[in-house]
Amino acid sequence: MKLLILSDIHANWQALDAVLNKESYDGLIFLGDAVDFGPDPGSCVRFLMSSLNRRFWAVRGDHDYGMAYGLNSKCTKELRDISAITRDWGEDYLGGEEVGFLRRLPVVNTFSIDEDDFELVHGSEQGPGNIRCFYERPEPEDERRRFILVGHSHKPFVKNYGNTTILNPGSVGQPRDFNPRASYAVIENAEARVARVSYDIEKTVKGLEQSSMPAHVTGKLTSMLIHGGIVN
Repeated sequence: MKLLILSDIHANWQALDAVLNKESYDGLIFLGDAVDFGPDPGSCVRFLMSSLNRRFWAVRGDHDYGMAYGLNSKCTKELRDISAITRDWGEDYLGGEEVGFLRRLPVVNTFSIDEDDFELVHGSEQGPGNIRCFYERPEPEDERRRFILVGHSHKPFVKNYGNTTILNPGSVGQPRDFNPRASYAVIENAEARVARVSYDIEKTVKGLEQSSMPAHVTGKLTSMLIHGGIVN
């Protein structure tokens, strides 16, 4: 089975579409944060909703939690105001079904595929209100898991500890490792790899510019997209 692992899409349909056009898959895993920061939250959430009728596993991210319950996300202080502005704007593009979908996503998801045990979490097992992140542990506490999949940092990695692989696929829609290409991961035949694909950043930027978000917000988001990270 080929699993496609996505995280931190952040309302960037152009990036998500590029990944979907590049990779076929048998099962889809989503590690949270479909919304905020981008110009197309509706399309991204509805794609995930459409995946419910196939092999699909997911968890809720802090930005999904903020959108679903009208609360601030637990992102960095530097981005908190921008996150709040994009969330207020994005609320008009999500209906009750989309918000309900975000609310129903679990904080932790565990399951088995072909006798391999998986654990999914966006950033913390304790949920969006707790900033202690799984990926900051030097080693997994439970080595019975074959795969521990995490998101949140927007920075991809694959780490192996004995029989346990900890994987962060990076961010589809807003990479922060200074590589602007969409980042995702694939697990196939029990082997994990991170992959990248270029997408039409200018279309995403145009979508931001055509929105009603303030110019200083769209300017900061544009810079992050072009540089693949936060430039002070």
